[in-house]
Amino acid sequence: MVHSSRRRIGNKKKGHEPRPNTWRDDRDAPGNQGYREVLKENEKYWQFYKEQNVFPLEQFDEFRAALQRDLPVSFRFQGCHKDREQLIHEMENRFFGKIMEAGDTAVCVPKSLPWYKEAYQTPMSRTAVRSHPILAQLHNFLVTEAELGNLSRQEAVSMIPPLLLAPTSDHYVLDLCAAPGSKTTQLLEMIHENDENPKGMVIANDVDMKRCYMLIHHTLKRFRTAACAVTCEDAARFPQIADNDGGLIQFDRVLADVICSGDGTLRKNPEIWKKWTPQDALGLHRMQIAIARKGAQQLKVGGRMVYSTCSMNPIEDEAVVAQLLRDSKGSLRLMDTSTLLPELKRENGVTSWKVFDRDMKLYTSTEDVTEEKMKKVIVNSLFPPTEEEAREMNLHFTSGSFNQIAMKPGQINQKSQRSGVQIVPFVASPFWGFSRQNQD
Repeated sequence: MVHSSRRRIGNKKKGHEPRPNTWRDDRDAPGNQGYREVLKENEKYWQFYKEQNVFPLEQFDEFRAALQRDLPVSFRFQGCHKDREQLIHEMENRFFGKIMEAGDTAVCVPKSLPWYKEAYQTPMSRTAVRSHPILAQLHNFLVTEAELGNLSRQEAVSMIPPLLLAPTSDHYVLDLCAAPGSKTTQLLEMIHENDENPKGMVIANDVDMKRCYMLIHHTLKRFRTAACAVTCEDAARFPQIADNDGGLIQFDRVLADVICSGDGTLRKNPEIWKKWTPQDALGLHRMQIAIARKGAQQLKVGGRMVYSTCSMNPIEDEAVVAQLLRDSKGSLRLMDTSTLLPELKRENGVTSWKVFDRDMKLYTSTEDVTEEKMKKVIVNSLFPPTEEEAREMNLHFTSGSFNQIAMKPGQINQKSQRSGVQIVPFVASPFWGFSRQNQD
């Protein structure tokens, strides 16, 4: 693993603790008995999202009910596994028929995701899948194959950014905020899909040393490859890396799955119900911009970058993308990716939103700030673009469309110093896409 002695700032997703990419579940372990007793209500949360107009108000009750339901179980078979089709066939033949024949309405047959046929999902919770008698054999099969590295327990939404990046075997890929590593594993599978010894590689970075070791232990030990290196750096200050010829490496693909409030993960992180306020996003906004900017600077001409969060908040999403476009001064542009993953349900991004503080006080501009302590928090980049800016940026392409941005060379300011960090390969066991294009 590669790391720097540089002082690091927190880059761990708020409310997220490292967890292995396995099928195990400790919800019922001693000391966790209060897990399901959390009250799934937060009036500020409901009020905030009613005000943002990120979905029609007539859908609010449906939105609320969805967040209060258990998170579905989802998993995928390894993309480069030579026996993948055989394993899928075995699972469906051995278990799905028995489940349907039982005629028990309390259990559901896992269904293939329409936009990712090697991935499956069931509305039943992990506890139900593990404990129901009819599903016991299926559960044991999934646990065994996960331990062998043949499948991964991964949320469906987490699978989307790597699919949009679509790296090939000759690509250099940078995953700026990689731990716990489910997306890193997926990216590695993709560059190995048609080549056992790819020319490209994945650099998996995280700011936290413990999370880096966890990434190695739970991800790379299950995927034996020399095409990966793990680095421990602050993503917003990720250094330029020198190649063997003294040049600077730039990446064909960059994933910026940035630190965020995690307010879209209420179903798996119930503590957010109690702690969430609009202030969470305000405190992270500038760091998100810094990480996204660094990702764009590391991107090769002709490459592609995906910016993603697990938040629905426009301040963490559209506002960050808008500021990145301003900073680029014409060298980045959003591209419509609606033709990618056509079966994936998606919504257009928003071009206007409201800025609230912890107490739901509304700010329409920085001129509304009266408290000295808030002057460093309420900054111009929080606010929506003008109508003219929004038209030029094509912000309607963003959000659920996970769109691409094109970058022209020579337009993004970037320090040209070389880093002393060396790459040491390991031999180990919701969105925006960015692309960089040649100048006309």
